[in-house]
Amino acid sequence: MNAHKQIEKGNKSAFAFIFAVVFLDMLGVNLIVPVQAYLIRQYDTNALTVGLLTVIYSAAQFVAAPVLGMISDRVGRRPVLLICLFGSAIGYLIFGIGGALWILFLSRLIDGITGGNLSVATAYIADVTPPGKRAQNFAMLGAAFGLGFLLGPAIGGVLGNINLALPAFVACGLSLLAMLVGFFVLPESLTMPTRAANGREDANPITAILTLFRLPGLGLLLATMFIFLFAFGGMTSNISVFLIEKFGVQPFQFAIVFVLAGIVNIIVQGGLIRILVPRFGEKQLATAGLAILAGSWLGMVNVPVMWMVYLLAAVSAIGSALAMPTLNALASNRVAQNQQGKLAGVSASLNSLANVIGPVLAGVAYDLVAPTAPYWASAIFLFLAFILIIRVDGTKRASVLEMPD
Repeated sequence: MNAHKQIEKGNKSAFAFIFAVVFLDMLGVNLIVPVQAYLIRQYDTNALTVGLLTVIYSAAQFVAAPVLGMISDRVGRRPVLLICLFGSAIGYLIFGIGGALWILFLSRLIDGITGGNLSVATAYIADVTPPGKRAQNFAMLGAAFGLGFLLGPAIGGVLGNINLALPAFVACGLSLLAMLVGFFVLPESLTMPTRAANGREDANPITAILTLFRLPGLGLLLATMFIFLFAFGGMTSNISVFLIEKFGVQPFQFAIVFVLAGIVNIIVQGGLIRILVPRFGEKQLATAGLAILAGSWLGMVNVPVMWMVYLLAAVSAIGSALAMPTLNALASNRVAQNQQGKLAGVSASLNSLANVIGPVLAGVAYDLVAPTAPYWASAIFLFLAFILIIRVDGTKRASVLEMPD
Protein backbone atom coordinates (compact mmCIF):
# COMPACT_ATOMS: atom_id res chain seq x y z
CA MET A 1 0.00 0.00 0.00
CA ASN A 2 2.80 2.43 0.88
CA ALA A 3 4.59 1.63 -2.39
CA HIS A 4 1.36 2.24 -4.31
CA LYS A 5 0.87 5.59 -2.59
CA GLN A 6 4.45 6.60 -3.38
CA ILE A 7 3.96 5.78 -7.07
CA GLU A 8 0.70 7.71 -7.16
CA LYS A 9 2.34 10.69 -5.44
CA GLY A 10 5.25 10.56 -7.91
CA ASN A 11 2.84 10.48 -10.84
CA LYS A 12 1.00 13.53 -9.50
CA SER A 13 4.27 15.43 -9.13
CA ALA A 14 5.31 14.48 -12.65
CA PHE A 15 1.91 15.55 -14.00
CA ALA A 16 2.22 18.90 -12.21
CA PHE A 17 5.56 19.48 -13.93
CA ILE A 18 4.21 18.49 -17.36
CA PHE A 19 1.27 20.84 -16.77
CA ALA A 20 3.77 23.62 -16.03
CA VAL A 21 5.82 22.75 -19.14
CA VAL A 22 2.77 22.93 -21.41
CA PHE A 23 1.66 26.17 -19.80
CA LEU A 24 5.11 27.76 -20.17
CA ASP A 25 5.36 26.47 -23.74
CA MET A 26 2.03 28.00 -24.77
CA LEU A 27 2.80 31.16 -22.81
CA GLY A 28 6.06 31.49 -24.74
CA VAL A 29 4.38 30.86 -28.12
CA ASN A 30 1.72 33.50 -27.40
CA LEU A 31 4.11 36.03 -25.86
CA ILE A 32 5.47 36.86 -29.30
CA VAL A 33 2.07 37.05 -31.03
CA PRO A 34 1.51 40.79 -30.34
CA VAL A 35 4.99 41.80 -31.58
CA GLN A 36 5.54 39.31 -34.41
CA ALA A 37 4.06 41.49 -37.16
CA TYR A 38 5.94 44.57 -35.95
CA LEU A 39 9.28 42.74 -35.98
CA ILE A 40 8.65 41.40 -39.49
CA ARG A 41 7.67 44.83 -40.81
CA GLN A 42 11.20 46.00 -40.09
CA TYR A 43 12.23 43.84 -43.06
CA ASP A 44 9.09 43.25 -45.15
CA THR A 45 5.70 45.00 -45.08
CA ASN A 46 3.92 42.28 -47.08
CA ALA A 47 1.10 40.76 -45.01
CA LEU A 48 1.73 37.38 -46.67
CA THR A 49 5.12 37.23 -44.95
CA VAL A 50 3.47 37.18 -41.52
CA GLY A 51 1.30 34.28 -42.64
CA LEU A 52 4.28 32.40 -44.03
CA LEU A 53 6.02 32.70 -40.68
CA THR A 54 3.12 30.79 -39.13
CA VAL A 55 3.06 28.29 -41.98
CA ILE A 56 6.76 27.43 -41.61
CA TYR A 57 6.24 26.83 -37.87
CA SER A 58 3.28 24.51 -38.50
CA ALA A 59 5.03 22.74 -41.39
CA ALA A 60 8.12 22.07 -39.26
CA GLN A 61 5.92 20.74 -36.48
CA PHE A 62 4.07 18.51 -38.95
CA VAL A 63 7.35 16.81 -39.91
CA ALA A 64 9.01 16.78 -36.49
CA ALA A 65 6.20 15.83 -34.09
CA PRO A 66 5.83 12.16 -35.18
CA VAL A 67 9.61 11.73 -35.24
CA LEU A 68 10.03 13.14 -31.73
CA GLY A 69 7.14 11.03 -30.46
CA MET A 70 8.67 7.84 -31.88
CA ILE A 71 12.13 8.70 -30.56
CA SER A 72 10.60 9.15 -27.11
CA ASP A 73 9.02 5.68 -27.44
CA ARG A 74 12.50 4.30 -27.92
CA VAL A 75 14.83 6.35 -25.65
CA GLY A 76 12.31 7.70 -23.13
CA ARG A 77 10.24 10.85 -22.71
CA ARG A 78 12.56 12.77 -20.37
CA PRO A 79 15.61 13.32 -22.62
CA VAL A 80 13.50 14.26 -25.65
CA LEU A 81 11.42 16.70 -23.61
CA LEU A 82 14.46 18.42 -22.11
CA ILE A 83 16.25 18.71 -25.47
CA CYS A 84 13.09 20.19 -27.03
CA LEU A 85 12.82 22.79 -24.29
CA PHE A 86 16.43 23.79 -24.93
CA GLY A 87 15.75 23.98 -28.67
CA SER A 88 12.73 26.24 -28.10
CA ALA A 89 14.90 28.52 -25.96
CA ILE A 90 17.40 28.79 -28.84
CA GLY A 91 14.58 29.56 -31.29
CA TYR A 92 13.20 32.36 -29.11
CA LEU A 93 16.69 33.79 -28.55
CA ILE A 94 17.35 33.94 -32.30
CA PHE A 95 13.93 35.54 -32.86
CA GLY A 96 14.70 38.24 -30.30
CA ILE A 97 18.13 38.97 -31.74
CA GLY A 98 16.81 39.14 -35.31
CA GLY A 99 18.89 41.14 -37.77
CA ALA A 100 17.37 39.84 -41.00
CA LEU A 101 14.12 38.32 -42.23
CA TRP A 102 15.71 34.92 -42.89
CA ILE A 103 16.85 34.82 -39.25
CA LEU A 104 13.25 35.25 -38.10
CA PHE A 105 12.20 32.39 -40.37
CA LEU A 106 15.07 30.26 -39.05
CA SER A 107 13.96 30.89 -35.48
CA ARG A 108 10.38 29.78 -36.21
CA LEU A 109 11.69 26.73 -38.06
CA ILE A 110 13.73 25.72 -35.01
CA ASP A 111 10.84 26.34 -32.64
CA GLY A 112 8.46 24.44 -34.92
CA ILE A 113 10.75 21.42 -34.81
CA THR A 114 11.21 21.50 -31.04
CA GLY A 115 7.57 22.50 -30.55
CA GLY A 116 6.90 18.80 -30.98
CA ASN A 117 7.59 18.57 -27.23
CA LEU A 118 3.81 18.87 -26.77
CA SER A 119 3.46 15.41 -28.34
CA VAL A 120 6.06 14.05 -25.92
CA ALA A 121 4.29 15.72 -22.99
CA THR A 122 1.03 14.10 -24.07
CA ALA A 123 2.71 10.69 -24.26
CA TYR A 124 4.20 11.24 -20.80
CA ILE A 125 0.73 11.85 -19.37
CA ALA A 126 -0.54 8.67 -21.04
CA ASP A 127 2.36 6.76 -19.42
CA VAL A 128 1.53 7.85 -15.86
CA THR A 129 -2.28 7.87 -16.14
CA PRO A 130 -4.64 4.85 -16.04
CA PRO A 131 -6.78 4.60 -19.21
CA GLY A 132 -9.97 5.51 -17.36
CA LYS A 133 -8.52 8.85 -16.20
CA ARG A 134 -6.74 9.96 -19.35
CA ALA A 135 -9.57 12.20 -20.55
CA GLN A 136 -9.43 14.16 -17.28
CA ASN A 137 -5.66 14.61 -17.42
CA PHE A 138 -5.67 15.46 -21.13
CA ALA A 139 -8.32 18.04 -20.25
CA MET A 140 -5.98 19.52 -17.65
CA LEU A 141 -3.33 19.83 -20.37
CA GLY A 142 -5.97 21.61 -22.43
CA ALA A 143 -6.55 23.97 -19.50
CA ALA A 144 -2.80 24.70 -19.42
CA PHE A 145 -2.99 25.38 -23.14
CA GLY A 146 -5.92 27.74 -22.62
CA LEU A 147 -4.22 29.52 -19.75
CA GLY A 148 -1.12 30.17 -21.87
CA PHE A 149 -3.35 31.35 -24.73
CA LEU A 150 -5.17 33.67 -22.32
CA LEU A 151 -2.16 35.24 -20.57
CA GLY A 152 0.48 35.12 -23.33
CA PRO A 153 -0.82 37.86 -25.64
CA ALA A 154 -1.62 40.15 -22.70
CA ILE A 155 1.84 39.82 -21.15
CA GLY A 156 3.50 39.97 -24.57
CA GLY A 157 1.68 43.19 -25.37
CA VAL A 158 2.89 44.83 -22.15
CA LEU A 159 6.48 43.65 -22.70
CA GLY A 160 6.35 44.70 -26.35
CA ASN A 161 5.55 48.27 -25.33
CA ILE A 162 8.88 48.31 -23.49
CA ASN A 163 10.88 46.65 -26.26
CA LEU A 164 9.71 44.63 -29.26
CA ALA A 165 12.31 41.92 -28.68
CA LEU A 166 11.61 41.56 -24.94
CA PRO A 167 8.74 39.00 -25.27
CA ALA A 168 11.04 36.66 -27.23
CA PHE A 169 13.80 36.94 -24.62
CA VAL A 170 11.32 36.28 -21.80
CA ALA A 171 9.99 33.23 -23.69
CA CYS A 172 13.59 32.05 -24.02
CA GLY A 173 14.08 32.40 -20.26
CA LEU A 174 10.88 30.48 -19.50
CA SER A 175 11.97 27.57 -21.70
CA LEU A 176 15.39 27.45 -20.05
CA LEU A 177 13.79 27.56 -16.61
CA ALA A 178 11.49 24.65 -17.46
CA MET A 179 14.44 22.67 -18.83
CA LEU A 180 16.58 23.23 -15.70
CA VAL A 181 13.76 22.37 -13.31
CA GLY A 182 12.90 19.29 -15.34
CA PHE A 183 16.50 18.13 -15.34
CA PHE A 184 16.43 17.90 -11.54
CA VAL A 185 12.85 16.89 -10.74
CA LEU A 186 11.33 15.05 -13.74
CA PRO A 187 11.58 11.23 -13.63
CA GLU A 188 11.43 9.03 -16.71
CA SER A 189 7.91 7.71 -17.31
CA LEU A 190 8.68 4.91 -19.79
CA THR A 191 10.22 1.78 -18.34
CA MET A 192 12.75 -0.27 -20.31
CA PRO A 193 10.45 -3.27 -20.97
CA THR A 194 7.80 -1.03 -22.59
CA ARG A 195 10.10 0.89 -24.94
CA ALA A 196 9.61 0.40 -28.66
CA ALA A 197 12.23 -0.43 -31.28
CA ASN A 198 11.10 1.79 -34.14
CA GLY A 199 12.83 1.42 -37.49
CA ARG A 200 14.11 4.19 -39.73
CA GLU A 201 11.04 3.97 -41.91
CA ASP A 202 8.99 5.17 -38.93
CA ALA A 203 10.78 8.55 -39.13
CA ASN A 204 8.68 9.42 -42.18
CA PRO A 205 5.65 11.38 -40.85
CA ILE A 206 3.44 10.24 -43.74
CA THR A 207 4.33 6.60 -43.04
CA ALA A 208 3.64 7.07 -39.33
CA ILE A 209 0.25 8.66 -40.02
CA LEU A 210 -0.80 5.96 -42.52
CA THR A 211 0.36 3.18 -40.18
CA LEU A 212 -1.90 4.38 -37.37
CA PHE A 213 -4.80 5.21 -39.72
CA ARG A 214 -4.88 1.56 -40.85
CA LEU A 215 -5.46 0.27 -37.34
CA PRO A 216 -9.07 -0.81 -36.61
CA GLY A 217 -10.98 1.92 -34.81
CA LEU A 218 -8.01 4.26 -34.51
CA GLY A 219 -8.28 5.43 -38.11
CA LEU A 220 -11.83 6.65 -37.50
CA LEU A 221 -10.72 8.55 -34.42
CA LEU A 222 -7.75 10.18 -36.14
CA ALA A 223 -9.97 11.16 -39.07
CA THR A 224 -12.47 12.67 -36.62
CA MET A 225 -9.71 14.61 -34.86
CA PHE A 226 -8.31 15.95 -38.14
CA ILE A 227 -11.74 17.06 -39.40
CA PHE A 228 -12.42 18.79 -36.08
CA LEU A 229 -9.04 20.59 -36.11
CA PHE A 230 -9.38 21.46 -39.80
CA ALA A 231 -12.82 23.01 -39.29
CA PHE A 232 -11.83 24.77 -36.07
CA GLY A 233 -8.66 26.26 -37.58
CA GLY A 234 -10.54 27.52 -40.61
CA MET A 235 -13.28 29.18 -38.57
CA THR A 236 -11.01 30.89 -36.05
CA SER A 237 -8.64 32.18 -38.74
CA ASN A 238 -11.14 34.57 -40.32
CA ILE A 239 -13.58 35.39 -37.52
CA SER A 240 -11.85 38.74 -37.03
CA VAL A 241 -12.50 39.77 -40.66
CA PHE A 242 -16.08 38.48 -40.45
CA LEU A 243 -16.85 40.52 -37.32
CA ILE A 244 -15.15 43.65 -38.62
CA GLU A 245 -17.24 43.61 -41.79
CA LYS A 246 -20.47 42.63 -40.02
CA PHE A 247 -20.31 44.75 -36.86
CA GLY A 248 -17.29 47.04 -37.24
CA VAL A 249 -15.81 45.70 -34.01
CA GLN A 250 -12.83 47.27 -32.27
CA PRO A 251 -9.71 45.45 -31.00
CA PHE A 252 -10.95 45.40 -27.40
CA GLN A 253 -14.08 43.56 -28.54
CA PHE A 254 -11.91 40.86 -30.15
CA ALA A 255 -10.05 40.61 -26.87
CA ILE A 256 -13.33 39.99 -25.03
CA VAL A 257 -14.23 37.18 -27.44
CA PHE A 258 -10.93 35.34 -26.97
CA VAL A 259 -10.68 36.00 -23.23
CA LEU A 260 -14.22 34.72 -22.72
CA ALA A 261 -13.49 31.60 -24.77
CA GLY A 262 -10.28 31.06 -22.82
CA ILE A 263 -12.02 31.33 -19.45
CA VAL A 264 -14.76 28.89 -20.48
CA ASN A 265 -12.13 26.48 -21.80
CA ILE A 266 -10.23 26.57 -18.51
CA ILE A 267 -13.42 26.00 -16.47
CA VAL A 268 -14.55 23.02 -18.57
CA GLN A 269 -11.19 21.32 -19.09
CA GLY A 270 -9.80 22.26 -15.71
CA GLY A 271 -12.77 21.11 -13.67
CA LEU A 272 -15.99 19.93 -15.29
CA ILE A 273 -14.40 17.16 -17.38
CA ARG A 274 -13.40 15.31 -14.19
CA ILE A 275 -17.05 15.21 -13.20
CA LEU A 276 -18.55 14.49 -16.61
CA VAL A 277 -16.28 11.68 -17.88
CA PRO A 278 -17.07 9.14 -15.12
CA ARG A 279 -20.77 9.81 -15.60
CA PHE A 280 -21.13 9.95 -19.39
CA GLY A 281 -17.92 8.48 -20.84
CA GLU A 282 -15.45 9.84 -23.39
CA LYS A 283 -17.40 8.94 -26.53
CA GLN A 284 -20.63 10.61 -25.40
CA LEU A 285 -18.81 13.80 -24.42
CA ALA A 286 -16.86 13.91 -27.69
CA THR A 287 -20.10 13.46 -29.63
CA ALA A 288 -21.81 16.21 -27.63
CA GLY A 289 -18.83 18.52 -28.08
CA LEU A 290 -18.88 18.17 -31.87
CA ALA A 291 -22.65 18.79 -31.97
CA ILE A 292 -22.35 21.89 -29.77
CA LEU A 293 -19.56 23.27 -31.97
CA ALA A 294 -21.56 22.75 -35.16
CA GLY A 295 -24.60 24.45 -33.64
CA SER A 296 -22.63 27.45 -32.41
CA TRP A 297 -21.02 28.01 -35.81
CA LEU A 298 -24.34 27.76 -37.61
CA GLY A 299 -25.64 30.33 -35.15
CA MET A 300 -22.84 32.67 -36.19
CA VAL A 301 -24.16 32.72 -39.76
CA ASN A 302 -27.23 34.80 -38.88
CA VAL A 303 -26.17 36.42 -35.61
CA PRO A 304 -27.95 39.83 -35.52
CA VAL A 305 -26.14 41.65 -32.68
CA MET A 306 -22.63 41.65 -31.22
CA TRP A 307 -23.59 40.53 -27.72
CA MET A 308 -24.77 37.24 -29.20
CA VAL A 309 -21.28 36.69 -30.63
CA TYR A 310 -19.96 36.62 -27.06
CA LEU A 311 -22.59 34.01 -26.16
CA LEU A 312 -21.77 31.89 -29.20
CA ALA A 313 -18.04 32.15 -28.45
CA ALA A 314 -18.68 30.74 -24.97
CA VAL A 315 -20.84 27.93 -26.38
CA SER A 316 -18.19 27.14 -29.00
CA ALA A 317 -15.54 26.98 -26.26
CA ILE A 318 -17.66 24.47 -24.35
CA GLY A 319 -17.88 22.29 -27.45
CA SER A 320 -14.16 22.30 -28.17
CA ALA A 321 -13.30 21.79 -24.50
CA LEU A 322 -15.50 18.67 -24.42
CA ALA A 323 -14.33 17.25 -27.76
CA MET A 324 -10.55 17.60 -27.75
CA PRO A 325 -9.51 15.82 -24.52
CA THR A 326 -12.04 13.03 -24.95
CA LEU A 327 -10.98 12.36 -28.55
CA ASN A 328 -7.36 12.24 -27.36
CA ALA A 329 -8.28 9.83 -24.57
CA LEU A 330 -10.24 7.53 -26.89
CA ALA A 331 -7.25 7.36 -29.25
CA SER A 332 -4.71 6.91 -26.44
CA ASN A 333 -6.68 4.01 -24.97
CA ARG A 334 -6.38 2.15 -28.28
CA VAL A 335 -2.60 1.90 -28.39
CA ALA A 336 -0.07 0.24 -26.11
CA GLN A 337 2.29 2.15 -23.85
CA ASN A 338 5.24 1.67 -26.20
CA GLN A 339 3.29 3.45 -28.97
CA GLN A 340 1.96 6.46 -27.02
CA GLY A 341 4.75 8.68 -28.33
CA LYS A 342 4.02 7.72 -31.93
CA LEU A 343 0.31 8.41 -31.45
CA ALA A 344 0.92 11.76 -29.74
CA GLY A 345 3.35 12.74 -32.48
CA VAL A 346 0.90 11.82 -35.23
CA SER A 347 -1.87 13.76 -33.45
CA ALA A 348 0.35 16.84 -33.20
CA SER A 349 1.33 16.45 -36.84
CA LEU A 350 -2.30 16.27 -37.94
CA ASN A 351 -2.98 19.37 -35.84
CA SER A 352 -0.20 21.24 -37.64
CA LEU A 353 -1.44 20.09 -41.05
CA ALA A 354 -4.98 21.20 -40.20
CA ASN A 355 -3.66 24.61 -39.13
CA VAL A 356 -1.99 25.01 -42.52
CA ILE A 357 -4.83 23.81 -44.77
CA GLY A 358 -7.88 24.96 -42.77
CA PRO A 359 -7.15 28.72 -42.72
CA VAL A 360 -6.15 28.75 -46.40
CA LEU A 361 -9.33 27.05 -47.62
CA ALA A 362 -11.50 29.08 -45.24
CA GLY A 363 -9.96 32.27 -46.57
CA VAL A 364 -10.62 31.23 -50.15
CA ALA A 365 -14.24 30.35 -49.27
CA TYR A 366 -14.67 33.69 -47.52
CA ASP A 367 -13.30 35.72 -50.44
CA LEU A 368 -14.72 33.79 -53.39
CA VAL A 369 -17.99 32.32 -52.09
CA ALA A 370 -19.44 34.32 -49.18
CA PRO A 371 -18.38 35.64 -45.74
CA THR A 372 -20.60 33.00 -44.12
CA ALA A 373 -19.22 30.14 -46.26
CA PRO A 374 -16.50 29.07 -43.77
CA TYR A 375 -19.14 28.65 -41.03
CA TRP A 376 -21.47 26.59 -43.20
CA ALA A 377 -18.54 24.48 -44.37
CA SER A 378 -17.20 23.99 -40.84
CA ALA A 379 -20.62 22.88 -39.59
CA ILE A 380 -20.87 20.36 -42.46
CA PHE A 381 -17.42 18.97 -41.72
CA LEU A 382 -18.29 18.67 -38.03
CA PHE A 383 -21.44 16.78 -38.95
CA LEU A 384 -19.20 14.34 -40.85
CA ALA A 385 -16.97 14.03 -37.77
CA PHE A 386 -20.13 13.45 -35.70
CA ILE A 387 -21.09 10.51 -37.94
CA LEU A 388 -17.58 9.03 -37.69
CA ILE A 389 -17.40 9.20 -33.89
CA ILE A 390 -20.78 7.47 -33.57
CA ARG A 391 -19.23 4.44 -35.30
CA VAL A 392 -16.36 4.23 -32.79
CA ASP A 393 -16.41 1.66 -30.01
CA GLY A 394 -15.98 3.80 -26.90
CA THR A 395 -15.06 0.88 -24.62
CA LYS A 396 -12.00 -0.53 -26.45
CA ARG A 397 -8.73 -0.65 -24.48
CA ALA A 398 -5.24 -1.77 -25.52
CA SER A 399 -3.05 -3.86 -23.28
CA VAL A 400 0.42 -2.57 -22.40
CA LEU A 401 2.20 -4.37 -25.26
CA GLU A 402 -0.72 -5.34 -27.45
CA MET A 403 0.33 -3.32 -30.46
CA PRO A 404 3.28 -4.60 -32.48
CA ASP A 405 6.30 -2.45 -33.21
